[in-house]
Amino acid sequence: MTENLVELMQPATLPPLSWATGTVRQILVQPGERFYVFEFLQSDGTTIILRIANAHTGLPPAAVTTDNVLYDAMKEAYFRDLTIQIGFRDFGPDPQSGINNLCIDRISLTR
Repeated sequence: MTENLVELMQPATLPPLSWATGTVRQILVQPGERFYVFEFLQSDGTTIILRIANAHTGLPPAAVTTDNVLYDAMKEAYFRDLTIQIGFRDFGPDPQSGINNLCIDRISLTR
């Protein structure tokens, strides 16, 4: 195998996984643009904007349907005003939306 082919076969380096604890304050859904974002109030009082996207590439999903477990968990957290933990990856600035591309990777709900 050539050196170039070996490099191409290596998995892409993912941005580090970060964790935030807090509550979902707003849900914005724009299905036409494949844009599903959540305003998340962290326990330290700061706000971040998180989105449903592919947590390994940062690309938007083809569609978010009723069987999307991330959307369902975020919706439940919003309507029940639950404190949750969210693991997300920062894929950097998204010029189209004007925010960083913080993609939800996992959600932890506890009682």
